[in-house]
Amino acid sequence: MRAVPWSAIFGNDGPVEVEIGPGRGDVLLAFAAAAPGRNFFGIEHAGGAAAALAARAAARGLANVRVVAGDARYIVTELVPDASVAAYHVYFPDPWPKTRHRKRRLASAGFAAALARTLAPGGTVDVASDLGALVEAFAAELERAALVRVPGARAERPTTVFERKYAGDGTYEVRFSRPASGRDERAPAPGAEDG
Repeated sequence: MRAVPWSAIFGNDGPVEVEIGPGRGDVLLAFAAAAPGRNFFGIEHAGGAAAALAARAAARGLANVRVVAGDARYIVTELVPDASVAAYHVYFPDPWPKTRHRKRRLASAGFAAALARTLAPGGTVDVASDLGALVEAFAAELERAALVRVPGARAERPTTVFERKYAGDGTYEVRFSRPASGRDERAPAPGAEDG
């Protein structure tokens, strides 16, 4: 497969944010309404949910939203151009706790590498879940993919119906970024002096 340019999908060169698993679209639609100059792309595994979300976006007149049904791992790895995504949003992904469902989990080295490759310099990846272990597993893979954790950062987003029902105050969140300079900003610059 070949990467598809965002301009072919949105008809413009605006920055693109991708939400993986938007469900009913509470976050995606709120972001799109608040930032009409940005493009928002939802990747939803369930075809019916993707169609319903696209219909909700159309009913609200949100021309900056596109939704596709499919496996996010494949779409990001094979179809998203390098360094082209301003932000990824991964909120409450299915944990697939059963061992036989391990292959469906997003927290993997391959997927983290695909996110890092497709993230624009200075771009961010926000991950949230009611399962702290899931967030930390994802964080470990993102660190191995050379993304940098942003301490204490939280996405400014609406609370979803799922989150209100199941997570309450037990939401775990992390933000990672791709260094704008193209190098790991945790390391001192070449020739930098101590103190």
